Amino acid sequence: MIGRAGPPGKRRSPRPGASPAPPRPAGHEALGPVLTRILKDLRIEERSREGALATAWDIAAGPELALQARPVSFRSGLLTVEVDGAPLLQEVRGFRARKLLAALKEHPGGAKVREIRFVPAGRTGGET
Repeated sequence: MIGRAGPPGKRRSPRPGASPAPPRPAGHEALGPVLTRILKDLRIEERSREGALATAWDIAAGPELALQARPVSFRSGLLTVEVDGAPLLQEVRGFRARKLLAALKEHPGGAKVREIRFVPAGRTGGET
């Protein structure tokens, strides 16, 4: 049978004839803070947001463009997208950027995007 815990700070006296609970070994901590730390270390929340943004990009870009242009980073409202090939890079920069940004903002995962930077594939930190 599981006994009901008393008010915090008070210890219940053991049942007559029962041995007292062993002391908690040093170094043990409550499960809640441990799980919080593990989830933070694994960046679960951040990866969830990244997944939502990637999904929003796939929808906004459409299947053909999504195969040739991939989001590679998102920081402070700036989405950086790698694009395969110079002709497509020029097309998205010159003719499709505004439309893609508007379409991206229509989806929950893309709502925080303020600007899209298109870069040549393999040059993520490259020119705009």
